[in-house]
Amino acid sequence: MTSPTDGDLVSVQQFRIFERIVPRALLKAYESGHLGVFSPWVVVWLMVFQRLHQNAALSRAVAELKCGAVAEALPDCKRVRDDAVSVNTGGYSQARSDLSIDAAIVVTDHVFQTLAAVQKPAWNDRRGFLLDGTTLSATHTAELVEHFPPAENQHGRSHWPVVHMVTAHDLSSGFAARPEWGAMYGPQAVSEATLCRRLMGRLGPPAVILADRNFGIFSVAYAAAQEGHDVVLRVKDDRWDRMVAEAVPAGPGQWILEWRPSRWDRKANPDLPAEAVVRGRLIEVTVRRGDQTIRLRLFTTEMTAPVAEVAEFYSLRWNIETDLKDVKQTLQLHRPRGRSVDMVSKEILLGIVAYNLVVQVRRMAAERAGIEPRRLSFKRVLDLVQAYCDSLTTTADVQVWHDRFERLLDAAAQCKLPVRKKFRSYPREVIARTQGFPTRKKKD
Repeated sequence: MTSPTDGDLVSVQQFRIFERIVPRALLKAYESGHLGVFSPWVVVWLMVFQRLHQNAALSRAVAELKCGAVAEALPDCKRVRDDAVSVNTGGYSQARSDLSIDAAIVVTDHVFQTLAAVQKPAWNDRRGFLLDGTTLSATHTAELVEHFPPAENQHGRSHWPVVHMVTAHDLSSGFAARPEWGAMYGPQAVSEATLCRRLMGRLGPPAVILADRNFGIFSVAYAAAQEGHDVVLRVKDDRWDRMVAEAVPAGPGQWILEWRPSRWDRKANPDLPAEAVVRGRLIEVTVRRGDQTIRLRLFTTEMTAPVAEVAEFYSLRWNIETDLKDVKQTLQLHRPRGRSVDMVSKEILLGIVAYNLVVQVRRMAAERAGIEPRRLSFKRVLDLVQAYCDSLTTTADVQVWHDRFERLLDAAAQCKLPVRKKFRSYPREVIARTQGFPTRKKKD
């Protein structure tokens, strides 16, 4: 299936952008054969619509089904022809549960590949990706507690199941690939490195991967090399000392290293081949930002770029923090509402689809303004997208829709953020949570 051009993606409405990027034929194989209102394609859009409206209630999605833009694109069935589509939420709720996870995966991968295919190179004519890990708090149900055990400490077990997730975001635009997730605690806990290795294979053509110290380990560098990617990884100080001891000096602040797994690496990754090795450079550079001094200790498989250029490139890693904030806080994905493992999975997948649609609007507006996409506020662009979607049912004139979309891009291009400082570092602080009511005591 061919990818639409930028001109195709400049559609007359946000819903039409979704229609063009996710054609109905993409989900044809997941239809049950029973013609009804809630086809897989319609359910996917409504779940994306909910996320675009920051975790809107099911009743809001059903209102969109009845009166919104999707009402003109429903399957040709008797209830639609008779204008007898119910505004009750039971049918939609069941359709969400019945939606195949494979269908959500296909949509998530297709949207990312379609949008990311037109991105400009980030560094040395290659695309770049930012990797990082995060957590989500799921609803407390028996099934989710079993699959995603809550955290425990000396005071006992906490309430909320914890989902451990690793994401990869395109460095130029912010588009997110399909993430990987698993349990953070308990016997089935999955490490960030394991999740990262699962993610590497679907990043597309060879790219450059940036990640912080949690990923500065042999297994991540080796997995990236096996997929043809270069890495720029920050290294913890104790590991750095051991690596420098085995490296060969190659000039001020850099060493050549043939990195081989330690016995601890092999214990944690027994599938590593005996001849496993990653060739690269160790780079140490001191960076000053105002009155702050930062010592960067990096490992990279890129062998030619100057030390200062590699350090400057690594400074872009901070962008993943704002990208994750947009996914979790702005789109309200930090606490999925699903009560089963399957529903949580579908919420995560289609939440990423919603995020990528907003990023696409932001990218188009940034291109119009001649600035980097992340210079525009994701939240303010989302507000404009919501207002735009809600206005689509007031007219059937395609030209009016097109004019409104043009105004949307013009308005989004004005949502500029202040220039952020690189290498920001703030002291870690604990924010006290106030408790206005006494803890409920259960009867024995």
